[in-house]
Amino acid sequence: MAEKLIIATTMAEAASLKNSDSAFLAGGTEINRLGSSVAAATLVSIGRIEDLDGISIIEDQTPACSQSGCSKEGKILRIGAMCTFQDVVESDLVPAYLKEACRFMASRTKRNMATIGGNVALKRDDSYLYPTLLAAGAKLQMLDRDGNTVYKCAKRYLESGDLYRDNLIVAILLPLDAGVVCSKRIANTAQSHAALTVSVGCKDGKVRLGAAIKNTALVYMAELSEKLSSCDMDDKEILDAVCANKSLVFENDIFGSPEYKRYLLSVIISDLAKQAKGGKR
Repeated sequence: MAEKLIIATTMAEAASLKNSDSAFLAGGTEINRLGSSVAAATLVSIGRIEDLDGISIIEDQTPACSQSGCSKEGKILRIGAMCTFQDVVESDLVPAYLKEACRFMASRTKRNMATIGGNVALKRDDSYLYPTLLAAGAKLQMLDRDGNTVYKCAKRYLESGDLYRDNLIVAILLPLDAGVVCSKRIANTAQSHAALTVSVGCKDGKVRLGAAIKNTALVYMAELSEKLSSCDMDDKEILDAVCANKSLVFENDIFGSPEYKRYLLSVIISDLAKQAKGGKR
């Protein structure tokens, strides 16, 4: 339980205060909920830092990340980490595919509170947003404790474990032309935790595939992305590839059996890949 609250007024101040015993307080939808995954003695509130807000188109100053398929663009869309899900839904600058991902959060009240940066930082296996960011080739702008600006693509941030956990996420950076990005969310109800959220993006034949699988993983499916980029795969081939992925351990729980989850994941990937590669949403 948090015992101390510090209200930061600048990004540098907030970043310098973050350590293993503290947590950033943004919209508060995770920290303040019953059974929260966040435990910290000190909360660093970042809600009053204006530089973390706003949605705009800016020149791309980020380094290219060719190994992850994220290229350097002329201009990119910058979404401040303190922007709420509802801010994204209402913005004229945000592409439809990202608005769709934000609407996966069905509660308007929650969308008015939950922030984009907070959802990314949590890296939950039922994330509303992260699979779409992976499929779109998004990058993150961060600030470390020494005040240095750090850029990482969403894929590398996800795969880095706790390496950047104490960095302050400043903004999410999206290419203006991410190609076609398609997403699907499977849940018992609109308000339930998602059993499965999948996004597939395709630009110039390059396929990106991100998935949030409850009780299994939040993952960028690199090998299957490469196969889908190089050739068309039928439903059985995709199912075989999902079954062969030993890094995905499916549990038998309220969301279904491991066999059912693999089948459902493969069917959704197949449908979304056809849409994305065919240029349709």
